[in-house]
Amino acid sequence: MRIGARVSAVGVLLACTQATVVSAQTRPMIERIVPTAGPPGTRVRIEGRGFSRGLRVLFNERPLTPTEVLPERITVAVPDNAQSGRFVLALGADETESPETFRVTERLPPPVVRSVDPSSAAPGMEITIRGENFAARPSDNAVRVGTLPMVVRAGDSGSLRVIIPDGATSGPLFVRTAGGEARSGGDLTLSARLGVREMVPAAIAPGGRVVLRGAGFSPTAALDRVTLGGRPLRVVRATATELEVEIPVDATTGTLAVEVSNAGRYEMAQRLFVGPAPMVRVMEPASGPPGARVTLRGNHFGTEAARVTVAFGATNATVVSAAPTELVVTIPEGATSGHVAVTAGGVGPVLSTTEFRVMSPVNLARVDPRAGDIGERVTLTGTGFSLTPGENAVQLGAIAARVVSATPTELVVEVPEGARSGAWTVAVTGSGNARTREPFMVTLRPHITALEPERGIPGVRVTLRGTNFPADRSLASVRLNGAEVPMESYARDAIVVTIPRDAQTGRFQVIGRLQGTGTAPQEFFVLQPVQLQSVDPPAGPIGSTVTLHGTGFEPDPARLTLRLGPQVLRPTRNSTTEIVFTVPRAARGGTVAVEADGRQPVSSPMPFVITVPPVVTAVVPAAAAPGARIIIRGRNFGSDIATVGVTIGALTCPTAAVTPTSIECQIPDGAQTGPLTVRVANAGEARARAPYRVLSAPTPAATAP
Repeated sequence: MRIGARVSAVGVLLACTQATVVSAQTRPMIERIVPTAGPPGTRVRIEGRGFSRGLRVLFNERPLTPTEVLPERITVAVPDNAQSGRFVLALGADETESPETFRVTERLPPPVVRSVDPSSAAPGMEITIRGENFAARPSDNAVRVGTLPMVVRAGDSGSLRVIIPDGATSGPLFVRTAGGEARSGGDLTLSARLGVREMVPAAIAPGGRVVLRGAGFSPTAALDRVTLGGRPLRVVRATATELEVEIPVDATTGTLAVEVSNAGRYEMAQRLFVGPAPMVRVMEPASGPPGARVTLRGNHFGTEAARVTVAFGATNATVVSAAPTELVVTIPEGATSGHVAVTAGGVGPVLSTTEFRVMSPVNLARVDPRAGDIGERVTLTGTGFSLTPGENAVQLGAIAARVVSATPTELVVEVPEGARSGAWTVAVTGSGNARTREPFMVTLRPHITALEPERGIPGVRVTLRGTNFPADRSLASVRLNGAEVPMESYARDAIVVTIPRDAQTGRFQVIGRLQGTGTAPQEFFVLQPVQLQSVDPPAGPIGSTVTLHGTGFEPDPARLTLRLGPQVLRPTRNSTTEIVFTVPRAARGGTVAVEADGRQPVSSPMPFVITVPPVVTAVVPAAAAPGARIIIRGRNFGSDIATVGVTIGALTCPTAAVTPTSIECQIPDGAQTGPLTVRVANAGEARARAPYRVLSAPTPAATAP
């Protein structure tokens, strides 16, 4: 121990007080320092005993901050610009000095990272960092990926082998030594840690497929290697979280292992059971109600009933007994008809080759409608019906009815010829029979024979013609596409209705109370209203663009028919409010018509006129001053002065007269030599071959005194 000589009287008193406090504590002892020499930045371990966090660490009387404090070890870094000297541990005025002097050497060269192999990996894998100037001792190299430190397993000055920690993400690698810190040139790409959490199924027949669910798989199947007992399996499908593999036909029970390139290897603790799949060839009987026993004959059932599952739909049956070629089961409540699924020893489920029909007592709950005409279809709702129409015997009174379709809960039948009002009876083979409590009324249903008109827009009046309409209007109602339509007028052979605003295309029905429903033989086509408001322009030459403005146009060009006179055109653009087309070369003009399925056809009130562009052949005189009148000769000028415009440069020349072959106009004040252009409304424009030369206006003669 040495006591500092340079302390004041107050310091001595304080030191004595502190010494009294720590006298009862264990005095720290320094046994050695490791290493005993190195450049600034070297991490030095001060080894001994009795160390605590309250100790101050000095090097040549310069305080240091430890990076590690343990009862028997304190780790510090040699500061920059340090000189050789001893380490001191101080607690108050009590100081302990290292037995050796640490020799400060020249700073080491900074490390350099040249490569990382592999550059793609997963947490838990070992990678190699190659470069220069690494610390010779592996522990003197601090390696991290991002902010996470990495364990250095081995290394020398040219390479380091490190372990990727859990939680690491893709990013650059950093290597710090006493000489400085280096960063890798590229990022280390990290994938999820390889692992398998689920294997479906856990037992399978040879030739089947197994799905492995987990993490760290490669979406590229060729990079995923799966083995069963060391034997490679074919990877059929691969994602980052799921692999589907095929089990060979000669495979046996074993352990599955997955190895992914640059991600490691994972071996499952659970073994995959590989055994023959059960097979159901015969079910005796092939139908029956819940509670009845059924014998399934086939192969590979095993001898343990507890390891066999037999499902009728979504409900498992009770397995009474099991033998390798025979199962006896009880049909459960809630069973449904269909293929029976069998799982034996974990292998399956395998479906029976034929379907089992679950029977139930026949019951008739509802008849819809409760009255109708001969040939009308009636729906009988209940339970216990057979899926095979011919196995359902249906009668109305004593007359057999034809079964159109059948489900376990619904039969669609036709009212038979010669039938009279009475009860419906249904008899199903093996399930019994049932009879309706209330009689079905056989009536003369209404018949719709014609619609006048057969199509129209909302608001149009339609007459439904037919027979057997109810004598009393209050017993009748009319529907279009299922929606009720008010009747405007009524007679036993004709009903007039107005198409509602929100009506849709469909069939009219006349419903007579206690008579039934009569349906129109064809649909009424509800057209969407269309308005053609304007044709802009109303005339134009070949190649000009014409726009139709309106509402309700068909926006799909494939469903739109556009005509100019007799010629069908293809629009260049169209929407519900606008149709644009180009006047084709062979067009001769005529009415513009727009048609589309489901929409009202419209046409322009006036024909579209094909015009010819004007042509300028000469201007007389060839030059003139402002104010002078000129004659423009040519053709296709028309005769309406209001449709003709002449400009020289940017100035308009007032027009005095127009004929189809000439235009008389005046050169405006301020005009200058420039192009002379003639524009004819809805026909186009023409320009003189050469700029028109405008002469300077003559200067007025001076007046004699």
